[in-house]
Amino acid sequence: MNRKERRRQAKTGTVAPSGPAFGADDALAFLSGRRPAPAAPPPPAPSPKTDVSTAVQFRALDALRAGRSLSAVAEAVRAAGAVADQAWNAARPVVEARRQPGFACAAGCSWCCYQQVAVAPAEAVAIARHVETTFTPEQRAGLDARIAALDDKARGIGLWSRARLKSPCVMLAENGACSIYEVRPLRCRGVYSRDAGQCQWVMENPDQVYGNPDRHATPGPYPIEPAKIMDTALTGLARASQEAGLDWQALELTAALRLILGNPEVTERYLGGEAVLAPARLPERDDGDPAQGPTGRPG
Repeated sequence: MNRKERRRQAKTGTVAPSGPAFGADDALAFLSGRRPAPAAPPPPAPSPKTDVSTAVQFRALDALRAGRSLSAVAEAVRAAGAVADQAWNAARPVVEARRQPGFACAAGCSWCCYQQVAVAPAEAVAIARHVETTFTPEQRAGLDARIAALDDKARGIGLWSRARLKSPCVMLAENGACSIYEVRPLRCRGVYSRDAGQCQWVMENPDQVYGNPDRHATPGPYPIEPAKIMDTALTGLARASQEAGLDWQALELTAALRLILGNPEVTERYLGGEAVLAPARLPERDDGDPAQGPTGRPG
């Protein structure tokens, strides 16, 4: 099959994967990008129509080939989200019905919004653009203050220490809604739960989640399918970014936004192919390493 045919099939395909649920620490780790969600048994003889990664890569490249501009990056990220959402929307009815109760996620439920979130550089740039074009001056002033306060506490710390802060995402509004829901990160889109009470317990008890290795193997209320779809979409976006000469390595959301917002030079240098967002990359070591102290830095 030639490249043109693969592109046509990828652009029109859908995904309906199956697999087991995964536990609380898996959901937290997936959001941070520290490790992929647990592998599910592969479906038999997958076809190009099921390849979300390829579809995202082609669509994102189509956008980026229009030129290295802020609008092109935003369109690439929008396309990635559209492909991933389409795949998950196709799979969701079967996944939700497979086990009862159904999903507990609803507007105003935000227990999963108190942890480290990984984003692709392109996502961070697109989110910053959305903020700069849609937030009122009052909203922007409040956001800038929240970003500075959280980044001062969380820059460079790992997954466990970030969870211990019990600090909400800077994008969480007072009513519990995401203020950037339209352009929220792919990893945020990948976490669903059948038990809001469990999500609350996870937020309130990070040491029991990360400090108990037995919990990692315990199935939780979080279905694996949306996480796998969004992770695969991120892979496609990273490949497209790399092919277009843009930085693609995962960043921490708050640190990245602090670097980008209100600083046109940073965005311009990113569009020029520089790894100017490297200071916001995720820490290389996880807090679970016994060589590290309780803050996530060397003890």
